Amino acid sequence: MTHFSMPQPEALRACCRKIFLRDLTLTCRIGAYPQERLAPQRVVFNADVWVYATFSSSTRDALQDTLNYDLIVDIFKEEASGPHIALQETLIDRIAERITALPGVALVRAEVSKPDAYSDAGAIGIEVWRAPASPSERTIQ
Repeated sequence: MTHFSMPQPEALRACCRKIFLRDLTLTCRIGAYPQERLAPQRVVFNADVWVYATFSSSTRDALQDTLNYDLIVDIFKEEASGPHIALQETLIDRIAERITALPGVALVRAEVSKPDAYSDAGAIGIEVWRAPASPSERTIQ
């Protein structure tokens, strides 16, 4: 396995745009405890996706020249609507790995939280950072 250093967000400012997703609230069958298997729970997702400028710009003002935001949102929705998942860690790892595989993605920061897990807390959650296996730019399919 080849290791490389993960790009830092500050270093990507000159060559990337950041697509962000805030407070996407979905229901999900998630939880390790028996009572969590009885009904879906609310989960809240946030993400920052750094995309190389060549994949986030269009001189023609044409959507097909860019990474369509729908692809990112659809990944969250698809993973949240799947079979029961015990851990938030598993869910957000799957999501982050799928987003890093999208064309032109340089770096992903993604988080999931359960706002109803604890009555005395606003939420409990997990944040992950991922970069593609290869730091090179990929082409739009």
